[in-house]
Amino acid sequence: MKGGFGRLFSSMQFNNLDRQKYISYLAIYTAFAITIFVVETFIPKPFPFLKLGLANIVTLLLLSTNNIKEAVLIAYCKTIIGGFATGTLFSPTTVLSLSGTSLSLLIMILLLKSKFNFSILGLSIAGAVCHNFGQIAAVRFILIKENSIFYLTPLLIVTGIVTGIITGYIAFLVIKELEKIENEKKLSKSKREI
Repeated sequence: MKGGFGRLFSSMQFNNLDRQKYISYLAIYTAFAITIFVVETFIPKPFPFLKLGLANIVTLLLLSTNNIKEAVLIAYCKTIIGGFATGTLFSPTTVLSLSGTSLSLLIMILLLKSKFNFSILGLSIAGAVCHNFGQIAAVRFILIKENSIFYLTPLLIVTGIVTGIITGYIAFLVIKELEKIENEKKLSKSKREI
């Protein structure tokens, strides 16, 4: 990760970039999220609706560095372009994913803005559980017009917690690696100045 991606992810503050770099970074982050989204469709699932949500690592990284606008933009682009790439854009899958993404983003942003200091793991778990709630609510109002669909809620809470832990932990490891790269850059710079 010390190569190009290390440099790219270690400079995650979008507010200091000129327009051309800003658009380039947005494109790269979006492409990265879409690639993970598409690759993840090939991972076998125990339930048809269960997905790890590994592409949300990019969203978590952006949220954790206070790039909220960019996180929202990339999350929606990932869902729409990923739906196009996997052939599910005009299916209920994309509508459900957009519903889950919307609720998940709303809750994670509210948690970030709250006075409580949520870790990236906590944000990830909250986001994953809320993503599942957003999807089940969409299923109830769009596809299955019966309240019996809510019997799946305990299963979706448990899967949200598990997938949130996995995704959050990977994001945590990425952040630790980025901090290490950043520290090495500072150390190298200070050695050159001496």
